[in-house]
Amino acid sequence: MMKKKIAAILTCAMVLAGIAGCGNSAGGAQSDVPADSKTEDEQETETENKESADSGETASVSEASGGDELSGTLVFWSGGDLSNETDLTTKWIKETVDMFAEMHPNLKVEQTYVPGGDYLTKITTEIAADNAPDVFQTWLSGRLEPFVTAGQVMPIEHMLESYPETAAIMNEKGLNLGTFDGKKYAIPLVASGEMVFYNKKVFEENGINVPATYDELLEIVETLKGKGITPCNLGISDPWPGTIPYMMIFNRLNGNDLYESVVLNKEADFANEGFVNAGNKLQELVNSGMFIETIAAISQEEAQQKFMAGESAMIIDGSWAAPNYIAALGDDVGVFNFPEIEGGKGSADDWLMNFDNAYAISPKTQNVEAAEALLAFMFSEERQAAYAETGAIIACRNVNYDKSKVPALTRDISEAFESAAYSIIPWDNPLGTDVGAELNNTTRAVITGEDPQEAFEALQDYALDAWE
Repeated sequence: MMKKKIAAILTCAMVLAGIAGCGNSAGGAQSDVPADSKTEDEQETETENKESADSGETASVSEASGGDELSGTLVFWSGGDLSNETDLTTKWIKETVDMFAEMHPNLKVEQTYVPGGDYLTKITTEIAADNAPDVFQTWLSGRLEPFVTAGQVMPIEHMLESYPETAAIMNEKGLNLGTFDGKKYAIPLVASGEMVFYNKKVFEENGINVPATYDELLEIVETLKGKGITPCNLGISDPWPGTIPYMMIFNRLNGNDLYESVVLNKEADFANEGFVNAGNKLQELVNSGMFIETIAAISQEEAQQKFMAGESAMIIDGSWAAPNYIAALGDDVGVFNFPEIEGGKGSADDWLMNFDNAYAISPKTQNVEAAEALLAFMFSEERQAAYAETGAIIACRNVNYDKSKVPALTRDISEAFESAAYSIIPWDNPLGTDVGAELNNTTRAVITGEDPQEAFEALQDYALDAWE
C-alpha cells in the first residue's frame, strides 16, 4: 500500500517536472540517564531545571532546544537562492539554521537551497523516492495532502507540546491549512497575498495615479507604452505566476460563488462561461501590451530583477517578495489590488490571501529530537521577530518586535490584509498538485494565445478525470 501511495506522488512529480510545488528538551533527554552516572555539574543543572519548572518558569527555545547533547546529522532543505543578495528570506533562513548549528557543535546540519520553481520538482521527487530531508520546506492545503497521505510527513503535535513558547505564537488559521484528520503536519512561515507592486517614482514622473477601474488600468498601459516604459513585468517560463492575474480578473468578473463551488468544493465546472470569460479578459489585457514582451520566456525571478532595476512600472507578485523590493527600491515601491471591472460581481476589497512557505519534518528522520529542536527554533519568538524586522509578513502571532524597523510597505500590506472583505486562497493550493498544476498550464496557454474556450474545456476534461 505504501509503495502505491509513494508511486502516486512520483506521478505528480513527473507532471511537475514536465511543466517546469519524538524529541524532547534538554531536561527530558537527561531524565533517561541514571543519576549516579551524571557529573556533579549535570546533577546541579538538572536540579536547577527542576526548580525552575516547579516555580512555573518556562525555558526559552534557545535553552530548551537540546543543548550540546544533540549530535549526529540533520538534513535541511529549503527553496531559495543564496547567490541573490536581495533574497532576504533565504538569508534569514540560513542565518537561523547556522545559529542553530552553532548552538549544537556536536550536530552536523547539512543545508540545501534550491532556487526558483526547481524546488517544487526536486522536493517532490525526493519525497516520492521515500528520501525526504529531515526538515524541509513544503506547502499547505491540497499541495501538502498527497505527501501526508503517502506517510511522508510527521505530525508536529509532539514538537508543539515540547516547546510551549513556540506553540504560543502559532497562528491557528495557518496551522489548520496543514491539518489532516485532526493532526497538524506543517507550520507556515508567512502570511502571503498576491497583488500589484508599482514604482511610485515612475507613476509620479508620468502623472499616473493608482487605477480604481480596469479601464483606468488600460489607460495607464497606453500612457506608459507611449513613453517607452514597460508597463508590467511577469515571468511565466514556470507557469504559476500567470494564474495570479487570471484569478484577480476572475474574481472581479464573477465574485466568489463559482470559485467556492469549483475550486474549494471541487465541483468540476471549468467550461463554465465564467472561467472562459475571465480567460478572454486576461487575453485582452495581454494584447493591450500590459506585460513584458518576453513574458513566456523569462522566470518570475528574472521579472523581479527587472522590476527592481527600474525596467518596468509594475509587477504582479506575492507579498513574500516585498522584502526584496524594499531592499532595492526603498520607499519608492507601493502596492494596489487589481481594480474593479465595470459590471463585474467582484470587488477590489477581495484579496488573494493565504499562508505559505511551510516547514515540516520527515517521519523517516533518524534524528527526531534535533529535527523538532530546529523547527522550534525557526519558529521561536526570537527568530520570528528577526524575520519580521526584515519586512516580512510573518504567519506567527503575538510576536514582539521593533515595529520602527518595519518598512511602510509592510505596514500597508498588513493593513490591506486585515481590511480584506473576502480572502481568496490561491487556487493551485486547494486544487492540489494535479489539477492545480494543470490550471497553471491553462493560464499560460491563454496568455500565449490559445483560445480560452478550448483551453478551459480541456481543463474541465482533466479535472473530471482527476476527480472521478
